[in-house]
Amino acid sequence: MLALRRTGLSCKRTHAQFNYTVVSVLRLVIVLLAVGSPATQSSLPLDHVADVALPGRASRFDYQAVDSLNRRLYIAHLGDGSLVVFDLDTQRATSEIPGLPSVHGVVAAPERHLVFATATGEKTLAFIDDRTWEVRSRVHAGDYPNGVAYDPGSNRVFVSNNRGVGVGVVEVKTARALPGIDVGGGAGNTQYDAGSGHVLAAVHGQPYLAEIDPGASRVVSRIALRDVSGCHGLLVTSDLRLAFAACRGRTPVLVAVDLRDRRQLLTLPLPAEIDVLAFDPGLRRLYAASETGTVVVFAVTPDRTTTELGRGFVGPNAHSVAVDPSTHRVYFPIANLAGRPVLRIMQARALGSKP
Repeated sequence: MLALRRTGLSCKRTHAQFNYTVVSVLRLVIVLLAVGSPATQSSLPLDHVADVALPGRASRFDYQAVDSLNRRLYIAHLGDGSLVVFDLDTQRATSEIPGLPSVHGVVAAPERHLVFATATGEKTLAFIDDRTWEVRSRVHAGDYPNGVAYDPGSNRVFVSNNRGVGVGVVEVKTARALPGIDVGGGAGNTQYDAGSGHVLAAVHGQPYLAEIDPGASRVVSRIALRDVSGCHGLLVTSDLRLAFAACRGRTPVLVAVDLRDRRQLLTLPLPAEIDVLAFDPGLRRLYAASETGTVVVFAVTPDRTTTELGRGFVGPNAHSVAVDPSTHRVYFPIANLAGRPVLRIMQARALGSKP
């Protein structure tokens, strides 16, 4: 049984006993010199809310997962080998699960009281109890387990592997590895599509998305993509019957795919090194976060037209993004701001309103 570290984090304000205005200005200058402006807010429909301290070392983060049922955000602290649990209501980190070397992907299955996380450093998928924060099982998940998709129908987890057999398969009920699925290359990310009951995988070095039948555990189709050499980031919006992929071609592009007809709808330009995609279903906004810290926001209309709303710098290496659909708050873990890890919280702004 792994030891559990619980960390309560709070933000305190220091009230100076002398010239408050001068001290405030000096503090602002120091912060700007140390870490840069929180965001280029004039070009983004986002307002900066807060930077909340996170536990652990000032090291790299990776994927996040929102558990709307339990009002939690799970954050993979890759460089610290731990999973951070953040309370979406109190806006603070409440728990930390250590012993997950090089943790990358995470997905929640609250109906089963489980959180799945890839411990890439030991090539396993960890089963974490969301009531006790104990790691129940560790199952081999491939050569380089990365992203995670959970299919409730087959009760299986599909793990993208950057190398080796593209998608690892783990049966939840028995906590055992099943034969992996060859998708034609390493897989960038996997996503469950509730509309079809299938799992999609972005494939490195291949101009298609692999569509997997979870029950049969095999590729049933390949959705061809134009003018790209391969994709990494992937997101499915089942209600709109769309998939979005961050792909490489002559330049980085966002590809929108019609999941009804299994065809590419459009291609939009992206900045370099886009990694994680997130979607707000209420506002129908797509967020694309990059290693450069530049984030792009797209609007998706009910007729599935996608247009760019704005782009700007959010923070150093802000390559991971998650959205709380209830509050429309957007979360960017930042590895190192003035020597500490923080969660940068931003609020979606209505179109036409001023920052």
